[in-house]
Amino acid sequence: MKHLYFIRHGQTEWNAIRRMQGQWNSDLSDLGRQQAEVSGRLLSRFPIDRMYASPLDRTRQTAEIITRHVDLPVTFDDRIMEWNTGDWSGHLYAEVAVKWKEEWEAYQADRFHYRGPNCENYPDMFNRARPFIQQVLAEDANHIAIISHGMIGKAMISLLLELTEDETLSFGQPNDVVMVVKLIDDSRQIEHYVGEDGPFEGVHQRQLHQPA
Repeated sequence: MKHLYFIRHGQTEWNAIRRMQGQWNSDLSDLGRQQAEVSGRLLSRFPIDRMYASPLDRTRQTAEIITRHVDLPVTFDDRIMEWNTGDWSGHLYAEVAVKWKEEWEAYQADRFHYRGPNCENYPDMFNRARPFIQQVLAEDANHIAIISHGMIGKAMISLLLELTEDETLSFGQPNDVVMVVKLIDDSRQIEHYVGEDGPFEGVHQRQLHQPA
């Protein structure tokens, strides 16, 4: 039996004002640091034996807080960095919708396949994350924490659960939600925690306006 714990970084200063981050950096807000503390306390309840994180600042800061509760080294892996938002990086969502009106409308019409200017789409993220997931599944560790982001986290969970395109787009991961994929023999199950509450069956319901 293998359990994969997917943790999203705490809220950042750019999350709070709806500025698109992608692979750019933004520090955790006060709320984000509190959320990371809660995630750390939650993870301390489980026998975590391996921990990975995206190397971006917000995931590094989240990992640093979590390791106060889970005393493990963190391996940083470029393959689980957030969705590359290309030319939209650093702009407010409202600005993107105006400055790139046609491109933004095309993205809203097909959020799975469409690539904004110099952006990734979901197939790109799947291709980037797949070797990482294969590596993790082959490891001896059975309780693995993965600290990443809203979009690439969804991509990894979708790969593990073999979700359809619509199913992938149907759920989200707010900053205070931890999702757990359980691999038991040939079956794969998912549950989630909100803060320290749970577990709740299935994925978390998607939030419509969830900055990366």
